[in-house]
Amino acid sequence: MVLQSLRLLIPLLTIGGVHLCIVYGFGLYAISCLAAAVGMNAVLAALTGQARAVVWTLTGIAVGLAALQIGAVLIVPDMARIVALPPVLIHGWVAWMFGRTLLPGQEPLIRRFSRLHRDPFPPELEGYTRRLTVIWTILLSGLTLTSAGLGVFAAPETWSWAVNIVMPLICISLFLGEHAYRGIVFRHIGGHSPLVTMRTLMSPKTWIAS
Repeated sequence: MVLQSLRLLIPLLTIGGVHLCIVYGFGLYAISCLAAAVGMNAVLAALTGQARAVVWTLTGIAVGLAALQIGAVLIVPDMARIVALPPVLIHGWVAWMFGRTLLPGQEPLIRRFSRLHRDPFPPELEGYTRRLTVIWTILLSGLTLTSAGLGVFAAPETWSWAVNIVMPLICISLFLGEHAYRGIVFRHIGGHSPLVTMRTLMSPKTWIAS
């Protein structure tokens, strides 16, 4: 439970750290927030007994980011704009994870999430979970394109407010709003709190088809 909480806390601290660096004029050092986040995930991976390849890969990424930070400070300050890349990669990857499950013969990702808690799976959730998977795919695809465009064309402060503050709030609003909606419309079959759903999302096996 403590390690799961840390996994959730690390990205929140990272986003907050990057945003504060940029809006207070220390954007040159924002890469260090990414390096620290990846380093902490490497430590968590080691503590939870994950494969050595995972631990060493995360360690290598952390070292690479630290080297980029040093290069940005001492050599090429424009390297600091690399902080705009992770949101594009993360949004794009999650959009792909959702979207690929909409292909023929695949189980929609939201259905898989729900199935892990319900046996048998309620038939009335079939269409709903597919539509919700479509909604998340469209939203995350839009966030991917928007974060990429802002990273290239917008001022760092504008990028940070949009990507680090507004976009997470949009995702949180949809997440909580959907839970409230499902709790009303499908109250006859019971529901799960957002915390239960978050625990499901934090489990790697959730994202692997079975």
